[in-house]
Amino acid sequence: MAITFWRSNYDEFDATKNGGDITSTQIESGVANSMILPVRPREAEVGAERWFKFFVKTDIDILTIGIDVAKYTDSPTEEIYFGLETKADHSDVESDLDKSNFRVYGGFSVVSVAATNKQITVDRNVNDFVKTDDWVTIYDSSQNRITGMYVDSVSDDGKTITFKLWTDKTIDNTMTGSSSIYLTTLNANDYVGIWMKENIATYTEAMEDPLNSFVCNVWYDEK
Repeated sequence: MAITFWRSNYDEFDATKNGGDITSTQIESGVANSMILPVRPREAEVGAERWFKFFVKTDIDILTIGIDVAKYTDSPTEEIYFGLETKADHSDVESDLDKSNFRVYGGFSVVSVAATNKQITVDRNVNDFVKTDDWVTIYDSSQNRITGMYVDSVSDDGKTITFKLWTDKTIDNTMTGSSSIYLTTLNANDYVGIWMKENIATYTEAMEDPLNSFVCNVWYDEK
């Protein structure tokens, strides 16, 4: 398996210990609470912002790599965003982060497409996580990567994205998109730290049934 995900140290009660370098705990796809801790009842009632750091590791040499929220959360009152670690030695912890200025990346749904104008409209205000010159990756309803484009601009209300060049692939309103964390290289046995910001609104359901879920995707070119 070329790409694997691993935890850092998770400590919701001490921001000076939450994060840091890679651990020996591997994140398992489809396993409840493997990637993110469950929401506690008090957090669900009053709302919360939580931060978790995980790692993307490769066992092959990679030339380019993108990391996306390919499908945002199922919950209408929770959302997650990704951001790049701040220290090259992977030692950054939550207390190191300038959270008010921390660059995040996230997902959205396509509502409509105006190919002649090189535009899509989306289901939410994306101004906080889609910026000019970002690479936006588009996914189909099964979270297969379809295409990607560079952002030219985002409207003031955050719901129209204009691209610099239009793709040769078909985009429609069954698809999702994500601003991509893009890296130019990652060598075999190296890893990169990704911060996950989780926003929990007030009166969120603490014990969902079915469980809340989202999809993280990694796309890459092998060297």
